[in-house]
Amino acid sequence: MPPSTSILRAHRPFVVRYPGQWVCPSCLTQSRRLHTGTIETSHLQPATAPPPTKQPRPAKSTPKVGGREGTDSKWEVTVGLEIHAQLNAPRKLFSYAATSFNAPPNTRVAPFDASIPGIQPKLNIPTIVPAIRAAVAFDCRINRRSTFDRKHYFYKDQPNGYQITQFYHPFASDGKIVLNELDGLDPSEVVEIGIKQVQMEQDTAKSIFQPSTEDTPARTLVDLNRAGSALVEIITTPSLKSSKHAAACLKKIQSILKASTAAIDGMEKGGVRCDVNVSIQEKGLPGLGRRVEIKNLNSVKAVQESIEAEIKRQIGVRESGGEIEGETRGWDAVRGESRKLRSKEGEVDYRYKPDAELPPLIIDESLVSHIKSTLPPLPDQILLELMNEPFALTLKDARTMVDLDDGARVHYYKAIYEDLSARQDVKQGSKHLGKLIGNWTLHELGGRLASSFIGWLDNQVTAAQMADLLSNLQNGTLTAGNAKRVLDHLVTFNDPTVRVSGLIEEYDLATRSLSEEDDEGLVRIAESIISQYPEKAEQVRSGKKPNLKNFFIGGLMKATGGKVDVQACKKVIEKMFSA
Repeated sequence: MPPSTSILRAHRPFVVRYPGQWVCPSCLTQSRRLHTGTIETSHLQPATAPPPTKQPRPAKSTPKVGGREGTDSKWEVTVGLEIHAQLNAPRKLFSYAATSFNAPPNTRVAPFDASIPGIQPKLNIPTIVPAIRAAVAFDCRINRRSTFDRKHYFYKDQPNGYQITQFYHPFASDGKIVLNELDGLDPSEVVEIGIKQVQMEQDTAKSIFQPSTEDTPARTLVDLNRAGSALVEIITTPSLKSSKHAAACLKKIQSILKASTAAIDGMEKGGVRCDVNVSIQEKGLPGLGRRVEIKNLNSVKAVQESIEAEIKRQIGVRESGGEIEGETRGWDAVRGESRKLRSKEGEVDYRYKPDAELPPLIIDESLVSHIKSTLPPLPDQILLELMNEPFALTLKDARTMVDLDDGARVHYYKAIYEDLSARQDVKQGSKHLGKLIGNWTLHELGGRLASSFIGWLDNQVTAAQMADLLSNLQNGTLTAGNAKRVLDHLVTFNDPTVRVSGLIEEYDLATRSLSEEDDEGLVRIAESIISQYPEKAEQVRSGKKPNLKNFFIGGLMKATGGKVDVQACKKVIEKMFSA
């Protein structure tokens, strides 16, 4: 009997899903042993795995210890991160199967991924390139020679009984990232985080737990689509001192992975997962406290909250006279607490050994040089570019622009700026042009898309349409109010062929030049508005609240349907209150 059979019996029923069906493990084991690939039809069940039910989140998150996670008490906190990111590669690390997030279960599986006996791994060379891009972006040393090792453990999502990784000799090491004001820290804070090593390894399969029902016992379904996908694991040094810094570090690592195109999908799509290692030690004592690992965190918020809760738990144990056990814990986001999964494994438990079926990986310096010279701009470079002339965005807007839509919003913004800058009817060199485009791209357009439930990928309002709109706004053809009305129409139509000039003409939105007769009519409207609010008018005349003039200017613009320029309305109101 294969060794895996007895292990599987020690767990809840282990079920592997073949295309369209769930298959029991005993049948799969017989199929492997006989090398026939056949499956007893009596063991097939329809693939009806209901999605897990989501529990409501608690109203309050776990409170921080001592206001800053114990840093103002006698305890010193140390945190390290282990981040696993699926590489931007079309094939798996050691098999020909395609990578996929959305394919039906067990439709992207090669024999090696399912641990069919006699099948050997073969490294897919293209997977190395995005891994090197990630390591170069983290300022790592690329080791010319690296090797692959086997990390042994038995679990239902690991068909081979071991994972191929790079424990002893990774392909990259000794890197760093720097956290500063651009990452949300205080202006005086600069934190350097060491990257101990970056290594390639296989991903595991995906486990889906099904609770028991009246008809079926509790069971775990396994989808092998993810098994064997190429991962890059980034291991930081234990140099983070708070959950705030850990969250900022994770955000930056994610943004660097995306910007360098090493990994396309982030935590929100399951492409990045994080384990955190937390320890506490009394201040002044040498060394670090005993490390506790929290596994498989899938959001920045979960990382921050789990660290805060773990620090609080460990301080409570130590202050009550107990000792911290080295263990692996899981995070329960609903209860806001971690729970013990197992005692912490060490190197001996995993029985690391070199993989005899895989030769060393030799990386030529010319490849590294080429990747360095062609690396796309990284997040800090993009932020500084957006904050400096000619764009002159605020840090908040620049940060939002970079974070949204995997950087697509930045390209959209720059396309509008380039279009507007080339137009003769636009004030060239305007210090406000970059901020104007940023405001309309992020807030006006972004807000309307969100309220209309239109994702950025489905946005059909083109950069050229936005440039036309803002050109008419800046040259005075449209007032701000009517420009917003035009944008409402563009988002509603969501059609790249709609012309801004056509909307202005069709709805008669163009600003009018005032004749003497119009000027007199504007004065009469202003008099009517002022007479409706005598108390406010008296506060303006007495000088108590001069800013209330803006109230009357807005009322006058609204009364004219937004067709009169704000400066003309302001001139009339100023004249009437100065008389």
